[in-house]
Amino acid sequence: MKEIIAVDIGGTNSRFAHFKVTHAGELSYVDGFWLKTRSASSLEELIEQARQRRPITKDNPWDAIVLAVPGPVKEKTYAKLANVPWAVDVSGLRDRLPGTSVLLINDFVAQAFACLIKEDLETRTIRAGMAEDGANIAIIGAGTGLGHCALAVTELGIFLPLPSEAGHAAFPFYGRTETDYRDYLLDRTQAEYPFGDIVVSGPGLAHLHSFLTGRVLTPAEVVAEIGPKSQTTVLFARFYARAARNYALTVLAVGGLFITGGVAMRNPFLVANEHFIREFNDSPHFGPVLKNIPITLMLNEDSGLWGAAHYAAVHLNAM
Repeated sequence: MKEIIAVDIGGTNSRFAHFKVTHAGELSYVDGFWLKTRSASSLEELIEQARQRRPITKDNPWDAIVLAVPGPVKEKTYAKLANVPWAVDVSGLRDRLPGTSVLLINDFVAQAFACLIKEDLETRTIRAGMAEDGANIAIIGAGTGLGHCALAVTELGIFLPLPSEAGHAAFPFYGRTETDYRDYLLDRTQAEYPFGDIVVSGPGLAHLHSFLTGRVLTPAEVVAEIGPKSQTTVLFARFYARAARNYALTVLAVGGLFITGGVAMRNPFLVANEHFIREFNDSPHFGPVLKNIPITLMLNEDSGLWGAAHYAAVHLNAM
């Protein structure tokens, strides 16, 4: 039996969970809790808050502690986080826990590994499609920002995660309404150019609704007053699908597309609609390819924890 602590650090919430891995390799959730990320000023302070809820010390027999973070990981040890005002360095945690594997991964690597155990998690099929065996898989998810990851399959059948920061790539707008919104968005955010994190995200949804209605609301307030047919929904679905299409084409994800992240998980109508599908399929050369890609929505808000724990379990098995 292996004991794993999984931590999924997000721009808004940080999730902690205890998992067990049986001798047969089955992963099971024991317990967990959430903390507000910005309630701490550093990783050390966040861990200390977590210790008040469940001890994480050298006296506990943890086989692995895996932290999934929103940012590129350097040398498996350090990461400067997007949408979080502090960086992560796990070298001190490794010194304090010499018998424990302390793993640091990108948060969407965790989401990608969750997709590999989708049978254990709640999902919704947006489109059945027809996946190609052994082909690349794309994962995209809007939350506080817009995360991406891809999974490639080696000749030995091993899944290789390809971390991405595509949420910080320039986002394309077309037509008068969209370019007017682009100008509004740049003025409101003071960004130098539009990029995925400020367009396809919770804050992006609030910006779009403000542009269309003149009402300045939080993302939660926006989804409370819009519906499947509102103009905000239609445009946001198109933007989300455009980001998904561009990434699917970039990594040639004919093995499937998974949508994760709190925005769509809590509000499936934002992606489960004809506007999303129509925009996703819209390619003058590769429309037939895009129409075959299966699209699945992950509905478990702890999917990042499950994915991080699965990653740790694979790591422990390989040791």
